[in-house]
Amino acid sequence: MSDAIARLERWVAHGGTCQLVELGAEADVVLCRCDGGEEVERFRTSDPVVVDWVREQP
Repeated sequence: MSDAIARLERWVAHGGTCQLVELGAEADVVLCRCDGGEEVERFRTSDPVVVDWVREQP
């Protein structure tokens, strides 16, 4: 498992949400708070496994 997915799993397990902003070959993953969806952090990835993981989140 990649470090990014482990990080995302911890974030979601603690109530946070994540969103995907696709930018062609890369994507920004946006981490949002659980109480209103305020953006807390953002990171860019080109890893298709990470992109797919975020797409599968409710």
